[in-house]
Amino acid sequence: MEPAWTEKAERYLSGEMDARERALFEAELLVNEALRHDLELYKSIDKTMSSTANENELRQTLKQMNEKYFAGTGIVKKGNFIKWMAAAAVLVVILAAGYYYLLPSKPAADKLYAQFARHESLNLLQRGNKTDSLAATAAAAFNSKKYLVALTPLQEYLKEQPDDIQARFSLAVCYLETGAHADAEKIFSSVASGPTAYAETAKWYLALTALKKKDIPGCRKYLENIPETSPYFTKAKELLVKLPG
Repeated sequence: MEPAWTEKAERYLSGEMDARERALFEAELLVNEALRHDLELYKSIDKTMSSTANENELRQTLKQMNEKYFAGTGIVKKGNFIKWMAAAAVLVVILAAGYYYLLPSKPAADKLYAQFARHESLNLLQRGNKTDSLAATAAAAFNSKKYLVALTPLQEYLKEQPDDIQARFSLAVCYLETGAHADAEKIFSSVASGPTAYAETAKWYLALTALKKKDIPGCRKYLENIPETSPYFTKAKELLVKLPG
């Protein structure tokens, strides 16, 4: 596009033309194929940006690129329309391909859960009685991440040893991993409000339960309530930053 038409194209697209000048420009579009091509490219880029969840971030990035490389003060600087369109086209291609190098997206809730949910091994005390078989079966299944298999022996074991806090907590983890979120929350909430050594861990797991349910506001609330004195404070802050939404 020739410099004169570049300036006119910029004015046309920004709505700065009066009715007469706009009519003349549109008449030129009918016979000038190169001009039509450049305008269609811009419109395509603009439409793509408008349809993305990161539209504001993308437009801001384009603005920053224009100011950095073209010394402009707005999205498009006079005389740099074609250069700007080329840069925008590259960004849109990157965006469409899903590679958010300039606009990194936050991980989804399920990926964050997989990253932060690290369960401690279950080691139940052998008491030399009939619960030994249940304890061994539950621990073997739990530590192999066979949480559905571990449920029944853990439930039976707790009937015999109801005060075993580790077994109780591990049962809640099994509920969490098998989708019984309400049952998991009930146990975690009870443990979190008690005086046991698992209280702080239970508060962390209430956040993980909300994350597993994709309840991002709930997860954020639990994380924000984890105190600085908690061993999970650093993890909570890290997860807070990564939460989507």
